[in-house]
Amino acid sequence: MMMFPYLKLGPIDGILLISVFIMLVLTLIFKWSVWEFLFAVVAVIIAFLAGSMKPNKKNVLAFLKK
Repeated sequence: MMMFPYLKLGPIDGILLISVFIMLVLTLIFKWSVWEFLFAVVAVIIAFLAGSMKPNKKNVLAFLKK
């Protein structure tokens, strides 16, 4: 039974939420500022999105075919 059926969260989203939670814990332990926390969270989100991107197979090494 899902509490919020309009939120389509999967296991990958859970990993992202856990990593943001870890950043929050590290912020509290090491007494980071709000800016350091936000920069760390943005870096984690950018790395997450870059890791989930699929490569374009047809344009890889296209410059060598010329």
